[in-house]
Amino acid sequence: MQSRRHERVRELLKRELSSILLREFPVSEAGLLTVNEVALAGDLQSAVVYVGIVGSPEQQRQGLAALNQDRKSVV
Repeated sequence: MQSRRHERVRELLKRELSSILLREFPVSEAGLLTVNEVALAGDLQSAVVYVGIVGSPEQQRQGLAALNQDRKSVV
């Protein structure tokens, strides 16, 4: 079972990322981007963010391209 702190951090990340997506990506171009889930590592050092894109197929392509462009991946 995850700790209370882990759950609070996960929910805070989800809320903050949602507001950033709304502010930074125009709905008319990238569709409506939503944060569906945030999976945090046990040590809180990394996270996987699951997003959804609502819009036309073209908006979905543009939204995914914009997210991939701004994505940070650690190998």
